[in-house]
Amino acid sequence: MNQVVASVEPMVDQALLERLAAFPLYGALPPESLARLAGSGVTRLVRKGEAVLQQGEPSTSLFIVLTGRLKMTRSLSNGRSILLALFNPGDLVGVAAGLGSRASDSTVEALESSLCLEVLRQSLLESMAQLPQLLGDLLPVLTHRVAECSNCAIEGTFFRVEPRFARLFVRLADSVGKPRSGGTFIPVSLSRQDLADMAGTTIETSIRILSRWGKDKVIETFPDGFLVHDREALNGLCGG
Repeated sequence: MNQVVASVEPMVDQALLERLAAFPLYGALPPESLARLAGSGVTRLVRKGEAVLQQGEPSTSLFIVLTGRLKMTRSLSNGRSILLALFNPGDLVGVAAGLGSRASDSTVEALESSLCLEVLRQSLLESMAQLPQLLGDLLPVLTHRVAECSNCAIEGTFFRVEPRFARLFVRLADSVGKPRSGGTFIPVSLSRQDLADMAGTTIETSIRILSRWGKDKVIETFPDGFLVHDREALNGLCGG
């Protein structure tokens, strides 16, 4: 007689489940799928400057940022390194390289000490085999960042430099901004070169725009981040 083997949820730390469920992207998952996702990984502390993905090296994991921030950079043939993206708590990193078990086209490292859930490719595939609906449940999660990066590429093609800068700061304010006297504080330390790379322009242009915004009381720069004084003005600059 054939026996039907019931799907058994993995034993997962309740605190980890609650932390994942607090992020809208994962909180929308059915409980069993969330448990399977969490049970396919291990928590990992990534210290500032430590890489979770190295450009040109194969990867067998993808990462969910639980606390802290990561940055994605790419080395170019001319010796320059450009900053492509920032990853905040709740973001999923390294999907293409991790699931495809191929070399990463970028380096991802901690911008500050960060806690990540390292989801192991083999464990996730085994979970999908045991729970077939898991793949369908995870598709919106796995494709979320791809759509966001595509939007960034469109902005880089069709918008002038200052609107690209404004849109960058609006995204940062919306994703990690914290209320502070005088406006919204973005607790992310980025150099003028980092900002220039993210907006697809030169460091000279980056310096010039931020200097003017500082004089106009739109954004003030601090060693540990940026204070958006005039969100309305920033919104107005986005459509240029």
